[in-house]
Amino acid sequence: MMIGMSAAIAQGVMGATIDVDVWVDLPPRQYMRVLNVARTTGAVIAANTVVYLEDGTPVNFVYQVTGLRSFESELQHTHRMRLRGWEGPVLDLARIQASKQAIGRDKDLLHIRLISDFLRCRENLGPEG
Repeated sequence: MMIGMSAAIAQGVMGATIDVDVWVDLPPRQYMRVLNVARTTGAVIAANTVVYLEDGTPVNFVYQVTGLRSFESELQHTHRMRLRGWEGPVLDLARIQASKQAIGRDKDLLHIRLISDFLRCRENLGPEG
């Protein structure tokens, strides 16, 4: 499932990020399975958890997410989206916020603010907005 700021931006949050974070439901020690699949799509492997797509987009594979429950549990808090030829689950904004709050890096604090502002605006627009 897509997580992190790339998932927030895909849902309409105004912001910027360089990479795409993908949460993979596998133990970290099985990273080679993921890298082999990425390689078949033309991605260039940069590290055990990072590949670059053909267009240069960096993708980070994440196997555990701070501040969230299990992959299976969080899958219930996703939206199915289609993005640039890919279709799959994208983590809900409230759950992205929870993860970012648990991590608490400087950039996460900014992202939390951007997500909060977006959610507040969306709520003020109401169901017809």
